[in-house]
Formats: sequence, structure tokens, C-alpha cells
Amino acid sequence: MIVHIRQLQSTTNDILQICPRFRLLVIGKTGVGKSSLIQQAFGINEHVSEHRRGQADIDKEFIAPENQRFVLHDSQGFEAGDSDCFMTAKDFIDRRRKMPNLRDKIHAVWLCLSIPHADGRLLESGVEEFLKLRKEILGDIPIIAVFTKHDVFVNKLELEAMESDEYDEAALEALKTDTLHKLCIQPLKEVAGTDILHTIVSTKKEYESTIRQLIDVTTTNVEKFVASEAALTMMIAQRVDIGLKVKASIAIGKKRYWRGIGSSMNFIGFTMLDCLSVIHKDVIDVWNFNDPHCHLASDQFKALMLKDLDNADLPHTGEAFDFGLSVVSKVTTILASLAGPLAPIVVSVAAGVVLIKWAYDTYQRTNIVLQRIMTYIVDLTCIMQILFLLASTGPISPRVIKMAIKAYEEAGKSNVHSEIQSHVSIARSGGDDALEEIVRLINDHSIKAENVQGLRTKIRLPVDLQVDEEW
Repeated sequence: MIVHIRQLQSTTNDILQICPRFRLLVIGKTGVGKSSLIQQAFGINEHVSEHRRGQADIDKEFIAPENQRFVLHDSQGFEAGDSDCFMTAKDFIDRRRKMPNLRDKIHAVWLCLSIPHADGRLLESGVEEFLKLRKEILGDIPIIAVFTKHDVFVNKLELEAMESDEYDEAALEALKTDTLHKLCIQPLKEVAGTDILHTIVSTKKEYESTIRQLIDVTTTNVEKFVASEAALTMMIAQRVDIGLKVKASIAIGKKRYWRGIGSSMNFIGFTMLDCLSVIHKDVIDVWNFNDPHCHLASDQFKALMLKDLDNADLPHTGEAFDFGLSVVSKVTTILASLAGPLAPIVVSVAAGVVLIKWAYDTYQRTNIVLQRIMTYIVDLTCIMQILFLLASTGPISPRVIKMAIKAYEEAGKSNVHSEIQSHVSIARSGGDDALEEIVRLINDHSIKAENVQGLRTKIRLPVDLQVDEEW
């Protein structure tokens, strides 16, 4: 006799079965900055190619062990007089376009170009031909022209301006814009058409916004022209834009388990632990941290998440506050209070590996159940944001998780819990407006992408958060 065991199906599993990795083709000459761009965008330690410098096998799939949600295909630039690379790329794209499954298709192309000198040529003849035929070659696959090493271009203009006798800040900014248009954007559009997508990037820390813009342009156009599943996988794969992580968490939650929480048919017959575990998996899958030991999926972490779920009697942070600044302030205070750089971080729970008793109760359509699920979603999303601030590229350790939990407890947890309890007490029967309240609270307790780099610089104490320690 075959026994069928019912299980709640993860929404991210459904998406990742269709598109397990974002498939990106990067085209560009050696030295243009492809490797550093990939490292920055996807939070990996090094470009995972095995070919010799100056060579590339476009059919080779490069998958980084610390981020397996994207796959890279690397193509050399199309040098003048070298038709082989052009034809190889054209044939590769054609073969991939004909593949029936989304997982095997190319989802986007980044054409990496150096910003030329004043009288230099932007495009080799092979690149010009590729761009002129791009709609025939690529179809609906988005291609973004990526002008690299923006910092070198800016530094050169600023140095020349400072050495001149007529330095003027406003005039310098206008010069930067005009020069970029003349050297890059105008000749690109003359060849490829006015609708060609383009961004200007640098991998230096102070230019992180340029990488976020590239990711955003890519994601937006993949969703529009390729498939929503590929766009969501790109949001999961990228490790530079905290805002896209939050957006993807909400988008995936809305697809199934965050809807109609108080009267959900999805949860009937399952325990609260089952219900919260599938929500937990969806969220941590989206954030896609480098977590080789699966600490974020562990019972220990779930137990710490559950321990204060019903508690609104926590230290208050006040009504008006910036969540990111509050988190950094609490992290700095916690680190400063440690006895030494390797001293363990202690969270306020005596039995951190023991799940709370009600977790084994069966889901019921009651206010307390609605409150617990809403609170769990917002708490977990806030903690993911703090982990992104502390260890976006990992590896994740119990130490950094406990730091994130402790910082959240002191920075915003009480506000979230009390607001959810107030909402549930006056909510309409069935709690149909719970999703709207969840999204509002997440947005109210979000760390803005443009503030991340500045917040990280404020955390400077020499404490290793990747050191392994007991829960």
C-alpha cells in the first residue's frame, strides 16, 4: 500500500523548478571589467571561469559555489577582422533560443564596453554588426550596453578640472554628462537605435548605485520580455539591491501563503510549524545568502524566531525612527559591549533549540493564529534585511544570525508586535486585510538600498561575525 504524505509546497520551489538559475551572457574584451562586475552584482569571491586570460568558451557554464542561482556564459569581444567570435556567439544564442525550457534559454545579455578616450572609437566593427542585427539575433532577449570603469572616467575629468584655472563644480558635472553622451551614448544609438538599453557602471564601493541600476534595468526588461519567473530568479540571484530582495519576498508571498492568512485553505490540516516553515523557506530562498551549513533553515534559528512571537512587552524604540540607523546603532552598541572580539553573542532564550509548544498545534482560523503568522513574516523579513547589512556575501554563521536577532529585538521588534496585535484586535472577520498590513509594516521597517553602503561604514568594530559558535 502506498501512503501519500501531504506537504505544503514552497512557492519558491515552484518558481525555481521552472527557472532554477538566471542565465546571463556577458560579452566583452579582456580587461573591460567583466569579472569584477559579476563579483559585485552576484556577491561572489571571484569570476569562476577556468579558461586562460583572453580566452573564453561561450558554451561553458560558470556557476559559483557560493551563489548557485545564476549561471554565466562568457564571450570574448568581437575584434576587428575576427569573424569567428561573432559567429560563435550568434550560433550559441540561436541554439539557446530554440531550447523549449525557460531554464535553458538566455535570459539577458550584458555587452561590456570601455569608455573610450576623447578621440577613441567606441565600437569595433564586429560589435557594430552585432548591434545592428541584435533584434534578428536576440529576438526578445534584453541586451544592455554596459559602459564600465566609470570611476576612471570621472577621476580623469576631475583631475583635469582641478589642474585648470577655471574649476567650477556645476560646469564639471555638465562636462561629465556631455562627454559621456558624446563618447558613448550618441555613437551607441547611431548604430543600435534609440531604444538600446544602456547603463554606466563602476565596481568601486562609492559607485554601488550604478550596479543596482544595471540590476534593475535587467530585471525590469526580463520581466517584460522574457518571463516573470526569470525576473524573480534574477532578484534572488543578485546580492547588491536590498530593495529588490524585499520586493521579491512580497511578490512571492502574494502568490500564495501571505494571502487570506486568517482564513487560508492552504493551511487546513497542517500544524503551525508546517505553515510557518513553508513561509520561512520562501523568504530565506529569496534572500539567497551564502549559507553552506544551512543555518537559516535550522530548527535552532526557527526556535529563536518563535520565542517572542506573542510578546509585545518588549523595549520600545519610539514612534518615529529610521529602521536602518536604529539597527546600526544597536549593532554598534552590542559589539562594543562584548568582552572581546571572539566573545559569544547571547540572545535571551534558555532553550534555543526547543520549539515552542503551540508550534505543534493544528492551524485554526483564529485571531491568535493570524497574529502569529503576520508577526513571523514581518520579523523574518526584518532580520533578513539586517543580515544583508552585516553579511550580504556570507558565509552565514550562528554568530551573525544571533547578532541580527538581537539588533532587531532592540531596534524595532516591539513596534511590529504591538502594531500587529492592535491590527488583529480590530480586523474584519477572516483577516482579509492582513496582507496589506504586512506589506505596510515591512515597508515601514525597510532599509533603503541607497543607504546600505553608508550604514555599513558605520559598523567598524573589529569583530568577526563569521566566527562559528554555539547557538
